[in-house]
Amino acid sequence: MDLGISVSTGRNFYDKKYYDQPQLVPGWETNFKTNYLWSAGMWTEKSLSPHFSTVIEFRFMEEDVPENMLCQCNTVLEVLDTDEKHHWATVETGLRYYIKPTSKLSLFADARAEINWLIAAPTERYFMNDLLAKTYVNWNAFGYKRFVPGVSLSLGAKWKRLTLNLGGMTNLARSMIRNPGTYNQVVHPIKTGFFGKGFFLKTSFTFIKLK
Repeated sequence: MDLGISVSTGRNFYDKKYYDQPQLVPGWETNFKTNYLWSAGMWTEKSLSPHFSTVIEFRFMEEDVPENMLCQCNTVLEVLDTDEKHHWATVETGLRYYIKPTSKLSLFADARAEINWLIAAPTERYFMNDLLAKTYVNWNAFGYKRFVPGVSLSLGAKWKRLTLNLGGMTNLARSMIRNPGTYNQVVHPIKTGFFGKGFFLKTSFTFIKLK
């Protein structure tokens, strides 16, 4: 069994759906992408056979997204929300297949299932009356469902204690949904939902090897 740490970067792409809306109001966006994304985590890998192993990983992720991705909050004339960020906690587990495990540079393929929890959505709120920008943290995700299941696939290489892999992820369904009336500051109380997918580049380091 191996224990280690990981860091990653990448980009997520989101499709926003407005339910039962034959025509959208001008300015309502339907597609978003992150400005930046990074994560850090801890993982454990247990060998099942020379070719197969199981991996469990816990990660914290921060993504910077376009302002008002989750909420049309720029409709108040005296207050403007900018610089929205999302903080996520993720647990994922899956199988890793080593193509040639005896090689010094071991190539592998990963397949994982994951559960993502939206911890908070901080925004920078700009108050025009006093020309100040203050950070406001929304802990209930503006009324959206906060648990989002997903899957990821990646290809990588392992050399001694260092691992590098490149992959992609996708939500299993349009799980991040907000029903009408679940957030009292929403100006247009309609049902909305997101579907996300993206890619990542991750590097990992094994710091403990257990026999």
